[in-house]
Amino acid sequence: MTVRGACPGLFRPMPTGDGLLVRLRPPAGRLTSAAAEAIATLAATHGNGAIDLGRRGGLQLRGLTAAGVAAVIAGLMPFGLVDADAAGEGVRNVVASPLSDLDPAACLDATALARQLEAALTAGNFADLPAKFGFAVDDGGAFPLGAIADVGLIGTPAGVVVTLAGAAVARVPPGQAVAAALALAHAFLRLAPRLDPPPRRLAALIAALGPDPVLAAAGLTPITLNLPPRVLDRAALLGRHAGRLGVAAPFGRLTAAQMSTLAEAAPAGLRLTPWALVVVPGSATVDRFAAAGLIVDAADPRLFVAACPGAPGCAAASVATRPLAEQLARLRPAATSGAWLHVSGCAKGCASSAAHAVTVVGRAGLYDVVAHGRADDKAIRQGLTAEAVVQALAAGGFAP
Repeated sequence: MTVRGACPGLFRPMPTGDGLLVRLRPPAGRLTSAAAEAIATLAATHGNGAIDLGRRGGLQLRGLTAAGVAAVIAGLMPFGLVDADAAGEGVRNVVASPLSDLDPAACLDATALARQLEAALTAGNFADLPAKFGFAVDDGGAFPLGAIADVGLIGTPAGVVVTLAGAAVARVPPGQAVAAALALAHAFLRLAPRLDPPPRRLAALIAALGPDPVLAAAGLTPITLNLPPRVLDRAALLGRHAGRLGVAAPFGRLTAAQMSTLAEAAPAGLRLTPWALVVVPGSATVDRFAAAGLIVDAADPRLFVAACPGAPGCAAASVATRPLAEQLARLRPAATSGAWLHVSGCAKGCASSAAHAVTVVGRAGLYDVVAHGRADDKAIRQGLTAEAVVQALAAGGFAP
């Protein structure tokens, strides 16, 4: 086991302000109820009970010791959640649409294709891929994954569209989709070392070389595609729907007790998503989850706010974030489908890399405010207390 910084895994725990953090990558984002219960027990027994839902559909357990990490690995072995080694774990960065079998609009079985891709990545020669290099398998249905991966596969009635950093560039038959994704990964590994410094993400490589050399190196024929726009609808995800129920965690964090509640109510297992939301197939009741402190209402204002763990949980943060985010969320109605507010413990902006109407950033124990920008953009106000931020926003001082 190696303790390291960015991009942790089970075999590569990351030191944080509250101990060691490990990341779990459940295959295709699926968990059996028994596995979910085991995760809840392990998080409570060996960590601090906090379980974060990752932006790529994984889970993070926090507050572990080195002995606790070893216990978590041993405890997850029976559930198929532990890779053979750190190298295999490191390349298995695949996000899959969670509702292919429950969405009539889906054009492919994203779960099956994601598992094929995961197996091929683990078996192949991809250990040199950067830690953040990722893949997405989008079923083409009602719940788009968006541009969250370096290489994307999107189901359409005419075949599988291949995307590079979110841009559609090629189309292949379903049976060739995994091979195309692997070929693009190999193309990145061949082309990236030609630049100084070598880029760590596909978007940077394309910015330098354009997409055509990458496609040529992968043996793919470029085509011009104008895919119809697809927008994620939270109302169609949260709460009770035919055959499933959607449950969100406030600011992306579950407690061990909440994970146990989910496990008990999910005989058919759980589906993790990149939207800080868990899908429970079957007929569980909304009231049970609401009573546990989870979000089942698509109008809940906390859904429209991004917030990282903040201090003291994160060593990089100088301020608390989620208590402030809770206060600020209730000052504005849910006006859009996306987050209007981002509360970040530091300028890294781990909870969101996007620009938001209002971004509150911790600096030296106080808060700066960025308007219509990212956490690392120039602030319009600096050195505010939490109370001053609340008062200014309540008075319309940073109106989104």
